[in-house]
Amino acid sequence: MKKIKIAAAILVLLITVVNIACKKTGVQVQTPPSQPPPPPPPPPHQQRWMVTTVAGDGTRAFADGSALSARFAFPADVAVSANGTLYITDILNARIRRITADQVFTFAGNGVFDIVNGEGSFAEFINPFSITIDGFGNLYTSDENDPRIRKITPASFVTLYAGKSASGFVDGNADTARFGFGDYLVADRAGNLYLSDVRNNAIRKITTDGKVSTIAGTGVAGFRDGEGSQAQFNFPGGIAIDEQNNLYVADRGNYRIRKISPAGIVSTVTGIGTPGGTDGNATQSQFSIDMHDMVIDGDGNLYLEDENRIRKITPQGVVSTIAGSTAGYMDGEGISARFDYPNGLAIDANGNLYVADLNNNRIRKISFE
Repeated sequence: MKKIKIAAAILVLLITVVNIACKKTGVQVQTPPSQPPPPPPPPPHQQRWMVTTVAGDGTRAFADGSALSARFAFPADVAVSANGTLYITDILNARIRRITADQVFTFAGNGVFDIVNGEGSFAEFINPFSITIDGFGNLYTSDENDPRIRKITPASFVTLYAGKSASGFVDGNADTARFGFGDYLVADRAGNLYLSDVRNNAIRKITTDGKVSTIAGTGVAGFRDGEGSQAQFNFPGGIAIDEQNNLYVADRGNYRIRKISPAGIVSTVTGIGTPGGTDGNATQSQFSIDMHDMVIDGDGNLYLEDENRIRKITPQGVVSTIAGSTAGYMDGEGISARFDYPNGLAIDANGNLYVADLNNNRIRKISFE
């Protein structure tokens, strides 16, 4: 009996020791789970802007053919059709070029520096500059050394659309109106054409029935927001239009981005009015006088060529640099890429940007991956 009591005491002592040890080490006796917990989700994919070359070997010359072997001489602007075809104003080759299925073709012009209307290769240009496309596939182009606006049908037939051979500042009928040189163009869905009339410091409109009017600007360089006929611009550059028919203008001499509502009221979107390259909100951002073309996406974000950078401007006026930095040539990610005087910009239905990289004699693409 005494042995049984001693054995029972020892058993109680062992159980007590085990319990104390478990409490100190934090070990708890549990039933194992039926299956292990799922692994944590992978981190989200980091999207980035990527720059590639879609046409041009960099040599300043003329050659059609395979896109990356083709040659341009100062490509100034680019437009993209609904089916993804690219159209290029090739300044020093006096031609309109077309890129489709990785091939470069001459769409209009023959290399002779003149103003001649007619079918494709019979037409002539001096220095074709800005180009835009309407909802019907018609192209419109300005010329750096001629104040007339030309129209090119999808079948490549070139006609005079508006203006006289002498420059000036005259509204009225398209055949008697006068413009400056090297205007930036944009068309709305209805086929109306808008011009950033650089030398007249005004924004002009050409309706589909051939009427020319000034919708903003006095013709005198300055800075003033407000009603269109009283507002002032200074050396306006690129122009874009959104789905609500608001116009946006790169007001180069004022180092600002301006907006013109359908009612003709001019306001400032972003820019503090001093030259620089600072990103940030509307009360911080700076721009250079080398602002060129501008486009807008379906969400209301603007994209602007500013010196050798491509910059994004949100509807709230917040500015960021998405690609480029100093002058050069390099494909790659975002600000590691290099451009040399990008002058023309287009955007396709998928939000891809196309850049007429003038001094590199190439057409570049910026995609968000």
